[in-house]
Amino acid sequence: MSVFGKDELAMRKFASSMPLPEFEETHFVIPKPLSQAKVAIVTTAGLHRQGTSGFEIGDSDFHYETLARHTRDLQLGHHSVNFDRGGFAADLNVVYPIDRLEELATAGVIGEVAGNHYAFAGNQSATVSEIRLDSGPHCAKEMLAENVEVVIITGTCPLCPRTVCTLAHVFEAAGLATIVITRAREVAERMRVPRALHTVFPPGLSLGKPRDKAFQIEVLTAAFKLLEAPQGPVINEFPISISATDSEPLTCPLPPQMNPKLHPAVDEAEALRSAYYRAYERTKRTSVGMQISAEEIPQALEKFAKIAAGEHWAEVGFLNESIAEVMYGTVHDIRTYYEELACELADGPIGPWTTEQWFYDNTKAGQTILQARRVMRDSEADQSLWFGLATAGRE
Repeated sequence: MSVFGKDELAMRKFASSMPLPEFEETHFVIPKPLSQAKVAIVTTAGLHRQGTSGFEIGDSDFHYETLARHTRDLQLGHHSVNFDRGGFAADLNVVYPIDRLEELATAGVIGEVAGNHYAFAGNQSATVSEIRLDSGPHCAKEMLAENVEVVIITGTCPLCPRTVCTLAHVFEAAGLATIVITRAREVAERMRVPRALHTVFPPGLSLGKPRDKAFQIEVLTAAFKLLEAPQGPVINEFPISISATDSEPLTCPLPPQMNPKLHPAVDEAEALRSAYYRAYERTKRTSVGMQISAEEIPQALEKFAKIAAGEHWAEVGFLNESIAEVMYGTVHDIRTYYEELACELADGPIGPWTTEQWFYDNTKAGQTILQARRVMRDSEADQSLWFGLATAGRE
C-alpha cells in the first residue's frame, strides 16, 4: 500500500516541507445567500471527456478543461499513482460532486448549478506560475461571465493542496467566493487560503466515501457553512476522519485459470474483460487509455511477465526511445482496468485504497508487475523505469 495511503504523519511531513507560492494578501468575497447563489466545481483531478486529448504529462501548468453540467463520461487525467483512484472508479462524485450539487439545487439549498465546471491537473510546479498568471485568471473570467458566485475546489494527489489553494487565491481576487476541501491543513494555513474545510480522508477521496450520498452531502454542507464566516482566512475541521487502515479488504472474486498455455496474468486479464465492459456500460466512463486500450491489456501484461522472468526490459517490445513514460502509462492503464472492473465485481463497499491493495496483493497482474519492478530495481535499472510502476512504499 502507498505510504501516503497508510501514514497520515508522512503526509503531514510532506505538506509541511512543500515549497509554496506566496500571496501578498488574502481576498475574501462575501457572496449572496447560498440559496440564491450559482455554484461551480473546480477540481485538480485532470478530468476530461472520453475521446478527447485530455491532459498530457508536462502541459499541466497552462491547461484546464471545461466540463459541461450534463457531462458524466469523464476520464481521470491525473497521472500520479499516489492517490486512491479506486474511489473515482466507483463514484465520480467523490472527486467531482456534480450529482450532489444537482440534488442540493433541487432541495433549494443552493440557488443553481453552474452550466460549466473546470478541471486542472494538481501536479504543478512549485511556483504554480501559469495558474497564478494565466490559466487561473482566465478560468475565473469564464465563471464570472456565467454569473457564478461560489466555487467548490477539490483535489486528489499529495501535490494538489498547493494547487487548490493557489486557485482559491486567484478566484477570490477575481471576485468569486471559494471553498477549498483539503486534507492538508498545514498547506492551507501557510498559504492563508480564504476558506478551507480540512478533512482527514485519504488522498483522492475529497468527499470521503464513494457511493455514499448522505456522507457526501454532509461534507458539502460543512463546506458551505464556511460561507457564513464574516472574514477570513477561516479553516474548519470536518468532524469525521477516514483511515485506509480501518477499511475491510476488498472482497472481489477472481476467475480460475482457464488457459494453461497463457501466462496466469494474461489469462486472468482476458477472463475479466467482460466485467470491465459491464462496468463501462454501467458508468459510461473509463480512465483506461493513457497509453493503451483495454483490448491491449493482456498483451502488455505478457511484456511484464517476460521482464519478471528475466528478459531485459528494452527487448520485450516497449518503445526504447521513451520506455520509462510508456511503461508508466501502460501500468496506469492496467491498474485502472482492474480497479474499474473490481467496482463491478466487489461484494460490499469500496473502502479507501482497497482496490489498489487488491490489485497488487491478490491479482496475477499486480503480482507480475511488482515482480518485474523488483527485477528492474535489483538489476540497477534507472529508477525512472521502475519506481512509478507501483505506489510509493510498495516493495
